[in-house]
Amino acid sequence: MPTPTAPPSPLTPSQISDLLHLARLGSTTPLLAALSLHAKTLSTTPSSILVAAIDPDNGNTLLHMAAANGHTATINELLLLLASAVPSPSGIPSAASLNAPNASGNTPLHWAAINGHLESVKALVGAGADPARVNRAGKEAVFEAEGAGKGEVVEWLLGEGRGLEGEGEGGGAGVGVEMVGEGEAEGDGGL
Repeated sequence: MPTPTAPPSPLTPSQISDLLHLARLGSTTPLLAALSLHAKTLSTTPSSILVAAIDPDNGNTLLHMAAANGHTATINELLLLLASAVPSPSGIPSAASLNAPNASGNTPLHWAAINGHLESVKALVGAGADPARVNRAGKEAVFEAEGAGKGEVVEWLLGEGRGLEGEGEGGGAGVGVEMVGEGEAEGDGGL
């Protein structure tokens, strides 16, 4: 599988780096403010800036950074922006952005799962993240979580997660943006 390349971005490398840093820290309010400021400056929408903010070196998105570190409140806000970026009849965020692979083929769901961030996993799957998506190593998020000893995530993905070869409920994407863990304490794990 070829390494994904980020499309040309209207943002400078420094702006992308700053946005990724805010997502990594789970600094939701400053992140949303920065997205809005860049959108206003570039005469576009915050959702367009969100989609354009991809690390050109490794393909990581703002969702990757928030998911890797278990910042569910940030994830939920980014999911709302994605839902407005590419409206669909179901209200599910753009599958291309939600399931965007980085250079290793890992999606935000892979990173949330491998780091054991169950509430973030739930939010991503609830919004339509594909639990059956494989990375460049050929592993689904559940296998990465199992290898990392994240039993609670493995159990949830196999029991409640949708889209895992006949496992769980529904066998497909979520039915809308599900807000999960609004009041949870955000951890410092991940990246």
